[in-house]
Amino acid sequence: MAKRTDKREESRAHSAMLRVRVLPELDELIRKAAERAAARRGTGTVSDWIRETLKAAAERELAGSG
Repeated sequence: MAKRTDKREESRAHSAMLRVRVLPELDELIRKAAERAAARRGTGTVSDWIRETLKAAAERELAGSG
């Protein structure tokens, strides 16, 4: 998995933390997808990928309602 080379993550304040429980086979699948995305972009973490994916899903969901 690609690691960040700067201190952005440590210095960035997050307002909330979500705890998500997954089955072992889903954990592996999620980590592999995040690693592939990080390799494609050249940077990133599992947390970055999950945040970006959840944000995109939330935006799609909210755009469809109304």
